[in-house]
Amino acid sequence: MTSQEQTKPKAPPNADDILRQFSKPSLIVCRVLMHVIFRQVKWIRRVKWTVNGVSELSKMEPPVIFASNHQSHIDTHVIFSTLPKQFQKRTAFAAAFDHFADADGTSLKKRLIQCIVATLWHAFCIERLKSPITSIRTMQNLLLRGWSIVIYPEGTRSRTGEIAAFKPGLAVVAKKSGRPVVPVCVQGGIKILPEATYIPRSGVIKISYGEPLHFKQDESSAEFMARVESTVRAMANDQ
Repeated sequence: MTSQEQTKPKAPPNADDILRQFSKPSLIVCRVLMHVIFRQVKWIRRVKWTVNGVSELSKMEPPVIFASNHQSHIDTHVIFSTLPKQFQKRTAFAAAFDHFADADGTSLKKRLIQCIVATLWHAFCIERLKSPITSIRTMQNLLLRGWSIVIYPEGTRSRTGEIAAFKPGLAVVAKKSGRPVVPVCVQGGIKILPEATYIPRSGVIKISYGEPLHFKQDESSAEFMARVESTVRAMANDQ
């Protein structure tokens, strides 16, 4: 292999690669152990969360697309931990390829982080800076295979706690897959695990699950995304 081949930028993984990684026995064992550790950290650091609307999820037929606001990396753990078992086992979290992935094959730290997030939360990388077409197809394939997906439509974490405008990629996935979108609102994570911190502070996180949203006849992607965004904002105001 030439040095040029070694440094050739990698692309986000496809559905086959993602599911192959999720099914590794070593990853499954590590997931169990790490979640035990996280429960202990939650208790020691006195981190709590309250949940609204989760009982409605038990009435839904997976897979679905979860659309959540995003304040902190702890949001992912809270969503994963509060999902009903039938969703939790087959729900994957979309993460930023440019942030988590070792795109050029030179960062051991990023490879380790990518392994950890895949182990803990079934996280996989999607493209958010370049063309998202490949990642959209990957998410469609995961949905076709029965996996629900959590997407943060803001595209990044909020540094102020305010909800930013939702990006349109989620609407494309929802429209092409025909799967419902469940709005999710998580509040409080920015105080418990702010940016660039690794040890959570004590506090309470509030998480709410809304009723599923479907594309209406003749509704555009922009109109649908506006409806998803306004629903999440309304949930934030009600918390």
